[in-house]
Amino acid sequence: MMPVLAFPALYRRPEFGLHSENTAAMDWFVLANLGFLFLMFGFFAGCAWMIWRRTTKPEPHMQLIMDLDEHEKALAEEEIKGSANEERAPWQRSEDWWKK
Repeated sequence: MMPVLAFPALYRRPEFGLHSENTAAMDWFVLANLGFLFLMFGFFAGCAWMIWRRTTKPEPHMQLIMDLDEHEKALAEEEIKGSANEERAPWQRSEDWWKK
């Protein structure tokens, strides 16, 4: 006895009838698995969209935190450049000593 398979390409008509006793259960199993697969694809697509949206359009309080962090980094870089121009002790080398 050959039951109806999920995909028509693999379907062979049995000699004595179109359906077997478990055809409906097999069809519902396939539909449930396909539904679950598409649900998972939708879930992952939704998560990817949320991550993309948060990185391109952050909320106002997060934007403020990011701006303050950039400002602190800029101040730290200016401090480093300012301290580099100060007088050095005779034993200290300049920053680009390795380029010579």
